[in-house]
Amino acid sequence: MIPLKQPSALWISMLSLALVAGAALLLPLELPGKGEPLPPPLPALLQIAAIALAVWLAQPWRVAIRGARGDISISMAIDVAAMLLFHPYIAALGSAIGTALYHLVGGPFTRQAVKEHRGPRALVRGVITFSAVALGSWAARMIRPAAGPIVFTSDWPALFVGISIRLLIRIVFYPLGMAALRQDPVWASLRREWERLPLIPFLLTTTLGGIAALIYQYQPAALVLLFGPLASTWFLSQEFHRMNRLLDTLEDKVADRTAQLAQTVRALERRLAESEALHAVDEAISTAIHPDEVLQVIARESVRVTGGSSALVTLLTPDGSRQFVRATHGEGMEAYVGLELPMEGNLTSLVLQTGKPHFSREPDRDPRLNQDLVRAGGWRDVIQAPIRTKNRTLGVLVVASRQPGRFDEQHLRLLTLLANQAGRLIESSELHAKAREVAVLEERNRLARELHDSVTQVLFGLTLNLESAVGLLDRKPEKARALLTRSREMAGEALAEMRSLIFELRPAALQEKGLAMALSNHINLFRRRTGVEVTLTLNGDERLSPDVEFALYRVAQEALNNVAKHARARHVRVKLDLRPEEALLEVCDDGVGFDPTASARGGSFGMIGMRERVSELKGSLEVISAPGQGTCIRARIPAASGGDPG
Repeated sequence: MIPLKQPSALWISMLSLALVAGAALLLPLELPGKGEPLPPPLPALLQIAAIALAVWLAQPWRVAIRGARGDISISMAIDVAAMLLFHPYIAALGSAIGTALYHLVGGPFTRQAVKEHRGPRALVRGVITFSAVALGSWAARMIRPAAGPIVFTSDWPALFVGISIRLLIRIVFYPLGMAALRQDPVWASLRREWERLPLIPFLLTTTLGGIAALIYQYQPAALVLLFGPLASTWFLSQEFHRMNRLLDTLEDKVADRTAQLAQTVRALERRLAESEALHAVDEAISTAIHPDEVLQVIARESVRVTGGSSALVTLLTPDGSRQFVRATHGEGMEAYVGLELPMEGNLTSLVLQTGKPHFSREPDRDPRLNQDLVRAGGWRDVIQAPIRTKNRTLGVLVVASRQPGRFDEQHLRLLTLLANQAGRLIESSELHAKAREVAVLEERNRLARELHDSVTQVLFGLTLNLESAVGLLDRKPEKARALLTRSREMAGEALAEMRSLIFELRPAALQEKGLAMALSNHINLFRRRTGVEVTLTLNGDERLSPDVEFALYRVAQEALNNVAKHARARHVRVKLDLRPEEALLEVCDDGVGFDPTASARGGSFGMIGMRERVSELKGSLEVISAPGQGTCIRARIPAASGGDPG
């Protein structure tokens, strides 16, 4: 049973074979042309057998030339010689039998490869060969000017037409006849036959066939002279076959190597994208003011390196009872910032509970996903990775794609790296927040101590003076007047102390008149409170950004506060140098000094606060001190830090 790809294939094969075979049978019979008549049966059978044997033996030996498209059997030369020497029916039957026999059982010295439908293939080959040889021979007889031996000078047009018809029928009708046995469309087979036409080997074999026919007519014994060219052609063909196999092997190796290199390049490109993404996140962490800005960068980079279409970052509240979308990236995602997601029954909650990443290959059918998000982003593939610290899960990084099956294990690994970056950012932000809370608490305690040590004591003394003055007002008015005078002085001192404390919180002069004036006012208050001599040197009148001015003011304030508490200094030198490219502040005293290395291990909150303020603005803080040699604190901040000057 022959399996058919389509019912029309069998009809195409039958009609094409019937048409060409019918023409090959009828035309030589009805229009015999010029040439010898059909010989008696016995000589005809012997001629057919000889041609069939020669074709069968010659079929395996093929002619191939590097650069030519395909190859061709040497039996083509025998076909051409038979066409020119014998009756069309004898030449056609001999060639057809030899060809069909080879395709049915193989050659005497070669093993025929096992093929499906060997019998039908041999039949089609035989019919096509019979028709091509018969019609080619008949056309040559019709065009020849006279019967008898071939004369090349007058018969060459006939030879050319006959050989051309032989080739044309092979190219056109063989694919049509094989249509029932092939899976390719008929027109595709015709195009492939033309593309594979071995033109140069065909010209070589047909020329040898024509020469053999001419030699056979005049000196048959001289045919042995063709054995040399035929053998040379065959050996060259074998060498070309070997070269072709080597070249094919080389091409396969080159293709494999190219594929490996392409895979390596893709891996390197992915690693480069990963490095760029991590660098972008690190840069965002170092420059961003609010953690949400970094989360936005993480969402953007996760989309870029995975080839996704959208991303979002969810975070838990501090108590872990609720989760909200904190950052998004992608078309249609902005509206979902701030969306609260349920803590149970969805994919993010599963990631939060297990601490492991998860895929969703069919988001539109996944009830664990928010379908509003799925529809807004056109999600077809989703991957979610937990945002973790060492001890807990803080949220989820979600990346989606409009392309089904977009994400793989490599994307999961990269997404986990970005999620870990987010986890470190959040943990660092929490630690900074706690450090700020401690600093605020310490500042409050300091203010409370200042109030207790100064203003509260003065007010307590003021109260006692006023009570005493009230008791002495009638009996000893002069003494009461003295107490009231002293009370007025104490009230003035309390007012000055309160103004000093208020000024320390956020001096109005800093905003209105700049850092130099605010620093000068604070130093005047410091002199009155402590009695320590302070020398102020100002260079430049540049106005800096409010953040830079406030940071330098706080550094000077904390340095002077440390002088009052610990240094036991007699003189302090303050220098403020305002340059176009940077601001430099120096506070140096002649006090008892200390060991900075030992202090760095303990680290007071005041010193930590100074370093943090300066480093936040990309500046540097240098502490130079030694026991008994005083202390010098030097702060440098780029003028471009902190935004535009106010």
